[in-house]
Amino acid sequence: MALKQCSLCDRKFTKLEHVKRHERSHTRERPYECPTCKKHFSRSDVLFRHCKGHAQNALNRQQNQQQQQQQLNPNSTEDSQTPHPNGLHAEPGPNSAQTPQLHQDPSLSPLSRRRSSQQVPQTNGDSNHNSHLSPAVHVRRASIAQQPSPGDSRLEALLNAAQHLEPSSDIAWRTPSPINLPSDHDRFLTRSQDSMPPPIDPAIDMLSFSPAGHVSSLDQWAFELVQSNHPLPNRTPADALQTWLFPMEGDLLPSNTSHHMAMDSHFDTDGFRNPGESQASPSGSSTSIASRIPQERFARVQSCWPSRHRKSARLMPSLWQNLAACDSTNILSDIPPGVVETPISERERRNSRWGLDEECRDMLQGVLNNAPQPPSVSRGESYGDTASSAGDAGASPGVDGIQFPPAEILDIALEMYLYYFHPTLPIIHIPTFSAKNAPRTLLLSMCLIGLGILGTAGASKFVSRTFPSLLQLVSAELQSVSSGTHCPNKQLRIIATALLTLNLASITGRKSRIAQAEKLYSDLITLAQHHGLFSAHENAPPDALLDEMLDIDVRWKAWSRMECVKRIIFGLLESDGWWAAYLCAAPLIRVETVQVLPPAEYQLYHANSATKWFHLVQRGARIHTTKITPSFLPTPGLKLESTSFRCLLTILQLRIYEANDRLANANGPQKHLEPWRIYCEDLRSRDLIPLLVNLSSSSIDALRTSDLNASVLWHASCMMLGANIRFFELAAGRAGPGPAVAALEDISAWSQTPSARRAVLHAAHIFKLLFDRKVSDIVNPHSVLALFQAALVLGLYIFTLPSTAPTCGINDNCIELLELVDWTGVGHVGLMDNANSPNTPLGFGDGAVVNFIRNGGPFSITGIALEGGYLAARRTLLHCADLMDGMGRWKSRTFSHILHIMSDDLTDMDVVDSDEA
Repeated sequence: MALKQCSLCDRKFTKLEHVKRHERSHTRERPYECPTCKKHFSRSDVLFRHCKGHAQNALNRQQNQQQQQQQLNPNSTEDSQTPHPNGLHAEPGPNSAQTPQLHQDPSLSPLSRRRSSQQVPQTNGDSNHNSHLSPAVHVRRASIAQQPSPGDSRLEALLNAAQHLEPSSDIAWRTPSPINLPSDHDRFLTRSQDSMPPPIDPAIDMLSFSPAGHVSSLDQWAFELVQSNHPLPNRTPADALQTWLFPMEGDLLPSNTSHHMAMDSHFDTDGFRNPGESQASPSGSSTSIASRIPQERFARVQSCWPSRHRKSARLMPSLWQNLAACDSTNILSDIPPGVVETPISERERRNSRWGLDEECRDMLQGVLNNAPQPPSVSRGESYGDTASSAGDAGASPGVDGIQFPPAEILDIALEMYLYYFHPTLPIIHIPTFSAKNAPRTLLLSMCLIGLGILGTAGASKFVSRTFPSLLQLVSAELQSVSSGTHCPNKQLRIIATALLTLNLASITGRKSRIAQAEKLYSDLITLAQHHGLFSAHENAPPDALLDEMLDIDVRWKAWSRMECVKRIIFGLLESDGWWAAYLCAAPLIRVETVQVLPPAEYQLYHANSATKWFHLVQRGARIHTTKITPSFLPTPGLKLESTSFRCLLTILQLRIYEANDRLANANGPQKHLEPWRIYCEDLRSRDLIPLLVNLSSSSIDALRTSDLNASVLWHASCMMLGANIRFFELAAGRAGPGPAVAALEDISAWSQTPSARRAVLHAAHIFKLLFDRKVSDIVNPHSVLALFQAALVLGLYIFTLPSTAPTCGINDNCIELLELVDWTGVGHVGLMDNANSPNTPLGFGDGAVVNFIRNGGPFSITGIALEGGYLAARRTLLHCADLMDGMGRWKSRTFSHILHIMSDDLTDMDVVDSDEA
């Protein structure tokens, strides 16, 4: 193996990196390097003496060459005028009377290589006049024909600096600092020895400055010398020489960089060029403090911190102002810039009410063809087909033979969406909606929801195949919102599309589809919180903006855009509650900080013209709503509007989910099964009980004149105060046989408490409300989830009743669980120890209800007396599953399938997670 030898000593090493490391140690030990021979020294004075030897040798060579030239050209005299490097005669400078004139060699001093307009004083050859010059000056008295090596210039500057650092018996003088130089250009040209002390190098006295703003004429070496000798605390001559010899790594510039760029790396030249514009420093200097620090130093410090991830500006602080100034009639319309929005014509309305024609179909097909394929779908598969002009599907197959639907089917799917799903999540402003102007991904999600509601075999299979690609598209769009490149209107459209995609996954309750969309749910809620959509207090209410609009049509369109966003925000709240319940987890929204403006009445939102809308407003319809908070308490006896009531109940239910997850570690199964007990001991949750109980007098009455879904939501919230739903899901088998056995034992003890009997009453009324619904009533997915939870509470309560429990006889006064109840008369009974019912007359058999909650007793459902045990529980579960299967235009497959399994129903042959269903 060949050994490598150090170039500075005789040591040898086996590896090259060892040699380099050893040579670097030489440099650390001897930090001073000679610019001529590259030798290293440990002390600056040793280097100085070494350099003087080089200088003396160079001086001897120059003098010999000068003598030889004079012998060859005896007519040349020392006082003849020296040619300028550019071939011109330099004119005498203004200081020629005081400063000795020298022959300037352009190759020896870098000062002479700067500008052709440089002024060089002339010498007169008087030896007495030059007797005071330093040896460094004699170095410059070389012939103009002499061309030394490039290292001589560096050597010359080194000697000048070393001479200045050498102790001298002369009177001490202060080197002029660049930051203290005056700004007047003439003062540089007319300075005298009386007004300015002598510089380090007499050649500096010949320096000619460019006009203001240009510093290219400054000699870099001279400037570094002046700057390095600027007085600083604790600065020594040796430190100055070392700084000059070994500049900081950031100060070294490439060879092709201009000299003024080199000076910019040392200090802010703006303060040097125009000191009059800088602010005075606290110390009284005319130059600002910031100009004394090199700009390059700030850049180096900046590189030490990681760059901050750029996010888009938050929407809420200027949300209403942006919506009021929006050019689009519908906030969910995607109109390209410069294109005039035209309403759909009557002819187009007759062919397709929503404007979904062949052009829209081709665009939707193109969106799916260009969508990023999920891992389960190969890249070679395509959704495309060759459709005829009439909309008939062509022969070329799509994915697994699935054809892309023709325009007529898509138009029907859009109708199914608007008729059956839109009332549950009315974010689309139908009077100003057009499928031609809608974003393609949003329109595709609407059509897929409609096809899912249509429910045919081909439609269901197409939804199953296209849902993964739609999820990829929406997720990619949602990620792009964080980059901050989209305008607020487009960000809102992307959020609305993601919300509809989440609902497409949840309305079927299908396990695989929900698992795929779980990340989209997390990203969407996180993004909405980042933009402050649940923080209405960050922006003033939009009332004043609307009142300033005098034109009725302009006000109607601006109000509809704001109303659409309010409904999107409310839909996000509902989605968080649904997913928190399904995943058995805490909601992602920070519920304690939520402040929202609830949407207006459904009828007002769907007024199909500005005239009809204004007519409803004149008749008393309210376009402004009161802000809702998690602790909002309505005035007793004052009936809340249905939208405000439903919004408040949604927030309260989110608080229940959050409290159940946060307080899940409380000790004692009895407290676990009766959540209101641990709420009373928790400062953040103790007000939930009075808030929910008092709402019975505001919006829940015996005849159920309030909104169906709001009433179901109130009963579900009260039911969760007395029954911990997590235990009932465990008892049903969510976590397997082991936890199910333990949960059933706990529920058996819970069924003997007043809290259990009140929870059973609320569960029975959920079943009654949905069973007695009208044909025109639209059931939303949250009511379906409430029915599933009610079925678990009611069925497992009946199943765990002891066999010794009293039963209804023919003449016994049994309580019917489905009878109407005036809940204002029940009060806090069952949700408080030793609670007294209000001192109000009780109607509808409320005395029997309060007695049943407190003491128990026999009961019946639809007139059929029920005994405890499996058979009665099985009958109840099957009734709830049958009701769930018949609700809405979709099937909540997972929930109904669980109830069929619990009841051991052999007729339930449907596979819950089959993609073909």
